[in-house]
Amino acid sequence: MPADLVEFWERTKKELAKTELNASLEEVPDLSGRDYTTYGVAMDSFQGHRIRAWYTVPKDASAKRGLPAVLAVPGYGGVKPIPTYLATAGFAILTLFPRGQGESLEEWELEFGTKLTYHIEDKEEYYYRGAYMDCLRGLDFLCYRQEIDSERLGMWSRSQGGGLTLATAALDSRLQVAVAEEPFLCNYPVAIDVETRPYLELGEYLAQHPEQRQSMLQTLAYFDPLNLAESIRCPILMDIGMKDPTCPYPTIMPVFEKIPGPKAIHVYPDLNHNPCTDFNAHAMSWLRRYLGA
Repeated sequence: MPADLVEFWERTKKELAKTELNASLEEVPDLSGRDYTTYGVAMDSFQGHRIRAWYTVPKDASAKRGLPAVLAVPGYGGVKPIPTYLATAGFAILTLFPRGQGESLEEWELEFGTKLTYHIEDKEEYYYRGAYMDCLRGLDFLCYRQEIDSERLGMWSRSQGGGLTLATAALDSRLQVAVAEEPFLCNYPVAIDVETRPYLELGEYLAQHPEQRQSMLQTLAYFDPLNLAESIRCPILMDIGMKDPTCPYPTIMPVFEKIPGPKAIHVYPDLNHNPCTDFNAHAMSWLRRYLGA
């Protein structure tokens, strides 16, 4: 673990705070439904990057206590449909696309490399430094909304989104509950040798730059939930598919074991890297338990 890990992230969060939110909203009828209204959102984030999101709000929810809200982010492919089933269950949802992903590609995209390898030689410029801050900026947006109860914020996402959920829970105490489904971005000393995509991107980069193995791992250590997990205090639910070649058991379980707060994990013997109906039911129960929708 880097000796200056805490200082690095505290400095990064202070830098984010210097950028005003500058959020804009516009209703999107085509993405709205009988039970909810969806808005297109743009906001300013870390180092001045503008990012985009969909903000979905139940139409008939009582504002007496303020709405509970869930932050959702995409997998590594960058695309994520709005989880409208959460809106029908009484949650507001911010479906946020970190920089260079999904809807936010309209604002900026990588000039070279991949998300896993972009500026991997420099922790200050590494892609996930900004992406992690984009998730925190999503929580800033939810806290800014008058209809949201800022003490009832959760996050639920899968794969890359699960890794972003772990990082957000570690870096921001405003999350009251988190669901990290089949999380990616975990345990890089093991993941760097995984031979399936997307982790294979690390191996391909290493094949071209074999002398950089240690420096790569030094950078990745700042972003690894394995090193951030001890800061997670909110209740967190996770799952693992034992036949998952993309986010295998050895990358996830050591992270789970280091989380000190309330936690639970479901291990599915026959699950590949796919959504799981059984886990979805547990996740909904988890959100309701801790957010009270």
